[in-house]
Amino acid sequence: MNESIINAIQLKSKYEHLDKKKGYERTYEFYVETGQLYASCDVYGQCIGAATIYRSADSENDSFSMKAKGKFLNFTYYLEDKHGVRFATITRKGIGFRWKILDNKKREIARIIDPASNTEAFFKTLFTALPDSYAILHDKNLIATIQNEKLSKNIPVKPRNLLGKILEKVFIPRGLTLRLENDCQLTLDSRILLAGMTLLHVHDIIGVHRG
Repeated sequence: MNESIINAIQLKSKYEHLDKKKGYERTYEFYVETGQLYASCDVYGQCIGAATIYRSADSENDSFSMKAKGKFLNFTYYLEDKHGVRFATITRKGIGFRWKILDNKKREIARIIDPASNTEAFFKTLFTALPDSYAILHDKNLIATIQNEKLSKNIPVKPRNLLGKILEKVFIPRGLTLRLENDCQLTLDSRILLAGMTLLHVHDIIGVHRG
């Protein structure tokens, strides 16, 4: 997996019940703008039940993993390379949709937030409403946005029967889409972006509706 930054990534969620371990919830696939598969991972127990292993599309080998710090009410995750060396931590802090990204020396390098005010974020959390978009900040500078939007037509989908096609018209397939700002000069490890998108979807989008 190329660890350098890429311009845009879209997350697609799907369910594969075959050959999965106990606790399996869903599979995430990450696509670049052209519709080419970039990476994928399987999620177990809200990323707490087991380590989340990310696989590069151009290799059968595991690229990196995300491991929860604790087993219950966990909001801290460690990112480790394929050799087990930690290179980042993602942890949730405060009210609302807010995640901090730390390097291997526990220094903050970025954060993922709901760009609404703290008061707005509090009421969104209180009434289980979702942000329209998220922002990734570095030193208070916007470097990327993440939006929950319709899946790109470039992303392949399985052939559907008549009922599936009808449901698709009513419930339009959506996925998180991350886009870098045009003038962004920060080089941020793309593995961190994949992990951040995973946690947003598992905890903030799916988790809100579970709650």
